[in-house]
Amino acid sequence: MSDFVIPVLPREIIVEILLKVPSKFLLKFRCVSKSWLQLISSPEFVNAHLKLTVNDKECSPHRGIFQDSEGNFKLRSLPSLFYKEQITELLDMASPLENPTIYTWTVGSVNGLICLYSKIEEPVLWNPTIRKSKKLPAFGANSRKGCSYYCKYGFGYDELHDDYKVVVIQCISDDAGTYDTVVNVYSLRMDSWRTIDKFQGNFLVNSSGKFANRKLYWALSANVDTFNMCNIISLDLADETWRRLDLPSYEDSSYPLTLGVVGSDLSVLCPCRQVTNSDVWILKDCGVKVSWTKIFTIEHHRDLGEFIFFSSIFSIPFCQSNKGESLLLLPPVIMIYDGSTRQLEAIENKEYFAAEFYVESLIDPLLIAGRGRCNLEISQSFGC
Repeated sequence: MSDFVIPVLPREIIVEILLKVPSKFLLKFRCVSKSWLQLISSPEFVNAHLKLTVNDKECSPHRGIFQDSEGNFKLRSLPSLFYKEQITELLDMASPLENPTIYTWTVGSVNGLICLYSKIEEPVLWNPTIRKSKKLPAFGANSRKGCSYYCKYGFGYDELHDDYKVVVIQCISDDAGTYDTVVNVYSLRMDSWRTIDKFQGNFLVNSSGKFANRKLYWALSANVDTFNMCNIISLDLADETWRRLDLPSYEDSSYPLTLGVVGSDLSVLCPCRQVTNSDVWILKDCGVKVSWTKIFTIEHHRDLGEFIFFSSIFSIPFCQSNKGESLLLLPPVIMIYDGSTRQLEAIENKEYFAAEFYVESLIDPLLIAGRGRCNLEISQSFGC
C-alpha cells in the first residue's frame, strides 16, 4: 500500500473557502498554522470577508446586543427574535469598559464595531465577536471652556478614507446664557481628536446620530428647551460637511419624531395627532436629490404612543427581518410590527433599556488605530 499523501490545495482555493467561513470559526482557524494566521489577520482578507458576510442573507450574521436595567450586556442572534422556534438563551457579554454601569450607552454600530459611551469613562470601540476593544484618548483638550449643556455622539465609517470616526458635539453655555457648539471628530486611523467647523443652526435632539448613506443624522429643535423638530442635519463623514434636510410632510409636525435606520436608509417614526398610530418614513439620499417615502403605519394603543413619543430618553432602532417584519425597541420592551396584520406584538417579557445590532466581523480596532499616522510619518520621512 502506497503512503497516503495529503493533497495541497492552491492558495487561491484556500482563500475562497475561508472567506465563506463564519467569523467565530475563523478565530479558531488562525491556530492551524502561521500562514493561516497571517492570511486571516490580513486587512485584505478581513475586508473581503466582511463584504461577503454583509451580503450573505442566508447565514444571518447579524446579532443583537441588549443592555438591562443594571447595565449588563446580553447577546442573542437576530433570527431568534423573529422566529419563536429558534429562541435561545441570551448569552452574557463582559463589558469592555473598566467600570460598566447603567450610565453606559451604545452610540452605534458599523462593520461589527460598536461604540460605547459612559459618563465616567472615555468612549470605547468594541468588536464583541473577536472580543477586542480600543479605548479612545480623551478629547478634553479640544473642549472649549464653559458649562456643557449637552453632548451628542455619533459613530460611522468613512468609506472614502477607510476610517472609523466618532463624533462628539458639545453644546456649551457661558455665564451670559449664550450657547455655542464645538464639534470634535476622532479618527481611528489617526488615533486622535480634532475640531471641525461647527454647523450653523439649532439644537440637536436625539443623543446618538444615526449612521446611514455614509452620513450621520440628527434631528434639530428650534429651541434648546423643546422638542419641536424643525429640520434634520447630516454630517458627511468623508468630507465632513454639513447639510440640512426638510422633514417629511407628516400630520402634525409639532409632535416629536424619532430617528432610526431601516435597511441602509435613514428612517423617521412620526406620531400622528391622535397618538394611536405612527407613520414610518425612509429617506432616499442620492446626493443631489433627496426624497421621503412613507413605507408603513404602526397602529398602537393611545397610552403606548404617549409613553414612547413624548419622552426624549427613548429610541426606536429598526431592523428588517427576512419576512419584511420590523423590530422595535420600545424600552423596556422588545416588540415586532407585522406589516401584513398591522399588529404590534411584544415578544419579550425581559426589560431592556438599550439595544444595538451588529454584524459579526474580524475588524480589530487595535490593528487599525494609528495606522494612518504611521503612514503619514513614513511619507514625510521620504519627502512624499
